[in-house]
Amino acid sequence: MEKDHAFADAVIRAELVRHLTPHNVACLSCTSKQYFDWFIPHLWHTREFHVNLKNIQGLKRYQKYVKVINNFSINLAVESRDFWDFPNLQTLHFVQQAAIHYGNFYGGQNLFGTTFGAPAGPKIYTSSIGNVNAARVDLRLVLLLQSVPLLQDLTITLALDNSDVFRHFLSSVQSLKFLKKLRITCAEYVNPTHIQRVLSACRQCEELELDFTGVDTFKGIEELEEYEQAKIDMAGLEEMAVKKLKLRTSLGDQEASIMIPLLEKCTALEELRMFSITIPETVDLLKTAFANGACPQLKVFHQGQNLSLREDPLPELLSVMGPGRGSNAVGLCDVTIMSPDFAPKSALTMTTHLSQSLTKVHFQEHIMNFEVFNELVTGLPQLQSIHAKINEISVQTVDINKFDQMCNRDWVCLGLKELKLGSQLTQGIPTVKGDSWKQSLPKRCMDYLFSQFAKLERLEQWDFIAGPVDLFIVGAGGYLRQLSELKSLKRLGLGSKTIYRMGAKEAEWVAENWTSLEHVDLSCNSIYIYIQDIPRVKADKLALDTFIHTLRSKRPKTTFNR
Repeated sequence: MEKDHAFADAVIRAELVRHLTPHNVACLSCTSKQYFDWFIPHLWHTREFHVNLKNIQGLKRYQKYVKVINNFSINLAVESRDFWDFPNLQTLHFVQQAAIHYGNFYGGQNLFGTTFGAPAGPKIYTSSIGNVNAARVDLRLVLLLQSVPLLQDLTITLALDNSDVFRHFLSSVQSLKFLKKLRITCAEYVNPTHIQRVLSACRQCEELELDFTGVDTFKGIEELEEYEQAKIDMAGLEEMAVKKLKLRTSLGDQEASIMIPLLEKCTALEELRMFSITIPETVDLLKTAFANGACPQLKVFHQGQNLSLREDPLPELLSVMGPGRGSNAVGLCDVTIMSPDFAPKSALTMTTHLSQSLTKVHFQEHIMNFEVFNELVTGLPQLQSIHAKINEISVQTVDINKFDQMCNRDWVCLGLKELKLGSQLTQGIPTVKGDSWKQSLPKRCMDYLFSQFAKLERLEQWDFIAGPVDLFIVGAGGYLRQLSELKSLKRLGLGSKTIYRMGAKEAEWVAENWTSLEHVDLSCNSIYIYIQDIPRVKADKLALDTFIHTLRSKRPKTTFNR
């Protein structure tokens, strides 16, 4: 009879548990001994250490079921030596700070400053936790790793400058044959030869996040010799299996002795996130390495904020990351720009060297002028997703003599599926009915943009934040009638600064023409862009309510957010 029960199938049990809270699983486990045997492993599958380990009496009994441990803080690690026996553990996230209770639990920080279950905050590194020596704590952490043979995912913060900590950590990593993901943060100076040996020990990992932000304040002849030796050792490093690599360093010597040689060994690398480059010489070394064929499978590149460099290194780097740099090179497909600076030269480099490979461009902070945006959408035919913000038009932001020429260029990215566009073009124009709008340069620009939007027949997601002018109306001054070919559109997001005047006519038009539409977000915040607020102009709430009611009556499955 037990075999005939639906819950006897492990796959069915696992799927059921995905939709239950831990409390519900606990109640289910208490129903019968049979249910207890079936569901108690799932209850202990993931542990979040919000309290002292000594208060978790059941842990020792069921520790063999634990596969994931999060928020395992330093002080708990020290106290847990009698409890530590998790033979099936696969994921382990150490956090640097102790667990603290102030209403809600905030864990410590992980790599690059974000927290597990808590808001991001500044990194805090201390030499001791209470009366516990930091070196002894680190040593305890690395020794604990030797009792988890099946570990696949590890996040840890260590001071690898300590010889005992380094030696035992190296031994622990070498014993973890199934380790696929390693995130390690070192806030103090680390001997570059130690870094090289750690890299060699985890060359089977597919994802690496390396944060070496210490400063060699007292660098002398001995340290210089260490860097030279590290270069020699890195030259003998075997090929790495890593596919995703995140790098943060604070020393130019580390870039030359570790970063560049590492990239030359990453033949399978597909995604690279570089959070900073500290010296100009590194840009030349990177350019040479990529030009000579390093990372031929690289598709995704995230650029950090290189505040220490006078010139933006992006044009130089992108010029050697295209499919034309080698017979095996696939070329960049996805580029994320974190820096607030993005020069026209970078846009021209993209359209020149990446036009046949680039499918996604995401600008996190930069607000570009219209000319730069126009260069991208008229020069990248393979583009499927773009996330950008356009500055308002003025003689300072656009070459008026070239404006007509730009507005005569057709977009080539007709396969675009995702368009997230924030625009300040209409800023300061209170209504589409006034002469200030009809005769303005922004209107000419909007006329051009919507003529191109109308051609995006494959567009599925469109977020357009460009208040305070409502452009999505059927009547005079609106552009809705031009967009009848957007049959694939599933999601429309409009910013909260838009002066909505959409009513029944617009709802009927949308229901008839946008046959794939599933969701309308009327307070979209996917793009943060400042748009001047004009309090005297307010949305027509009655018309908007009518729009929602009418569209719901014709398309009941369409959802709204406002």
